[in-house]
Amino acid sequence: MLSFHQLKFNIYQKQLFDNLSITFLDSAITYIKGANGCGKTSLLRMIAGIMQPSNGNIFYKNLNINNIAKPYCTYIGHNLGLKLEMTVFENLKFWSEIYNSVETLDAAIHYFKLYDLLDEKCYTLSSGLQKVVALARLIACQSDLWLLDEVETNLSKENRDLLNNLIVMKANSGGIVLLSSHTENHIKSAQILQLT
Repeated sequence: MLSFHQLKFNIYQKQLFDNLSITFLDSAITYIKGANGCGKTSLLRMIAGIMQPSNGNIFYKNLNINNIAKPYCTYIGHNLGLKLEMTVFENLKFWSEIYNSVETLDAAIHYFKLYDLLDEKCYTLSSGLQKVVALARLIACQSDLWLLDEVETNLSKENRDLLNNLIVMKANSGGIVLLSSHTENHIKSAQILQLT
């Protein structure tokens, strides 16, 4: 379970949200929607512990996220978290070691069909393939909370379908997935959180 209690966030003297309280139960998929600048990315970054709210608390599994050892979630944002001078394999191995989940590395490579790219330096890949390598972390790095910020950008239809199937599988296994998106909701069973 993930919950916010009276969350408030101001940036550059602009209030993005005030007294936001909501609970996401296990097995939830939620699209965070809203206009540019309404706080979608900021909210995901706060849940990930990258930013702090101006006021209020965020709880995951009934613990304040400030008191949980990191990493407790997998966050993929605009900065994909790739070391571009490293190979695809080195990047995935690096992240799986942080999450103590090296045993899932082969599954990540197989699911996203990365075998032919393992020895490629990430800087040689297109932006779409770099995104796929970052998304492979969802399998390589085991966590029950996924925070995905506009991850469908630059993805082929095939990789978007793989991602959406993976999100549904994560929710079906009890995970929580929050994703911001400017595109159509491809997962019809998902909830919508509209920020204004």
